[in-house]
Amino acid sequence: MEVIPAPLTCQQRPVDCIRTRTCFIVDQRLDEGALQKALDQLIRHHWRKLGARLVPRPTDKLLEYHIPETFAAEYTLFHWSSSEDEEAFRRSASILDVPSGDHVCFLADEAEVDQIFMPSQWPLLHKAEDPFLYVHITFSRNATAIATSLPHAIADQGGLAAIVKAWLGLLEGREPPPMVGYADDVLGELKPYAEWPQEEVYRVGRAKVRARFERFRVILGFISNFITYRQDTSSILFLSRSLIKTLRERHSKLLEDKYGRTPGISDGDIITAILTKFSCIVQAKPRTICLSQAVNLRGRHPNLLDGKTDAWIHNGIHAATARFRIDPSTSVGEIAYQNRLAIDVAEDERDMEIGTVVTREMVRRGQSIHVCEPWDTSYFVSNWCGIWRGLDFGGAVHGEKGGAAPDFLVIGRGTKPGSPLRFSASIMHRNDKGYYCDFAAPVQGMALIKSYLEKDPMLEHF
Repeated sequence: MEVIPAPLTCQQRPVDCIRTRTCFIVDQRLDEGALQKALDQLIRHHWRKLGARLVPRPTDKLLEYHIPETFAAEYTLFHWSSSEDEEAFRRSASILDVPSGDHVCFLADEAEVDQIFMPSQWPLLHKAEDPFLYVHITFSRNATAIATSLPHAIADQGGLAAIVKAWLGLLEGREPPPMVGYADDVLGELKPYAEWPQEEVYRVGRAKVRARFERFRVILGFISNFITYRQDTSSILFLSRSLIKTLRERHSKLLEDKYGRTPGISDGDIITAILTKFSCIVQAKPRTICLSQAVNLRGRHPNLLDGKTDAWIHNGIHAATARFRIDPSTSVGEIAYQNRLAIDVAEDERDMEIGTVVTREMVRRGQSIHVCEPWDTSYFVSNWCGIWRGLDFGGAVHGEKGGAAPDFLVIGRGTKPGSPLRFSASIMHRNDKGYYCDFAAPVQGMALIKSYLEKDPMLEHF
């Protein structure tokens, strides 16, 4: 038995226990036998760590990988199931269909897609005895849905993308590269937390090791929100590409006039701003918000450059946080600009190093990754639509080789059961039509958003 400690940067609460459920809806019928054989080959002969078990260490409950020296015939490498269900695709098409035009629209709840394509008996939380990968494939005559469940402590969505690329590559005869970070921590500490100057690692409005009772005071700031707005409702929010482009160009000009410099805001900044302002629509009074964005360390961290990203599966999330006052008059452009400034800071190599050092120390002390100051509010956005670029299911198409890459849509969520959904969102996927976001708000807030969109569907005054 090979025992490998899990990186501390993969053990933040609640990342250490949740499973991320992701569904790839592909517009071609794929070859189940070829897919199952390739996944077995990937784990058995190449990335053996994916066949391990993730077990709490008896001494301190930190996680470690237990990898058998050989995978016996009775050992479960992954959980696999499949079904034929034409009706499932008719249902998914009806709830995910996007009307043409420049617009914002609400589709189904992400949980409805889960119910269609993911087995109800799948675990929501990771247990030590469970295999890492759960895969269920649903087929119709001309489409396939690949549903996956993977512990977040093993991989973020960037890691899942690397796994799927390696898996699909085997179908085209490409061997995956050796796994980066198989036995070592790629984001390893250059110096321990205690050796850093306190003013560098304890920063207002950023991830930090909290002082005694600080977390309690943060929670107090949210109590009135939960008392007033008791129930969340969630939906897939669709934003057309043409609308986002129009908003980015308009607000870029306004910001340049205001600040005297090119703001450099992206489509992602505009979408983050829309999600943030929607989330605050029930808020009538000014309040300070800690707006955090997940920055992917792949391609940015010095140890994850030069093609290593496709061979590294573990969590590479660094939080960029903008802390500012927000009220109903705060424009989408201003929120996008504050978000962009925070990302620019977070992409600095020293800031990434500080972020990983702080994360490790928070794990050692059993603290959660929530970034918020006492009495502030918070919002967290993850944008993973770019990491699906390059996925090609063409090699898995049933009875066909060498054709064009099939179109696909990715829908997914990774949250702890019972956790409030209103304080975070994810930009799940982008295609030629637009962006698909997993969004939630209090019931009253969702009603206000839909009412506002009836008056201003192009968000011209938002």
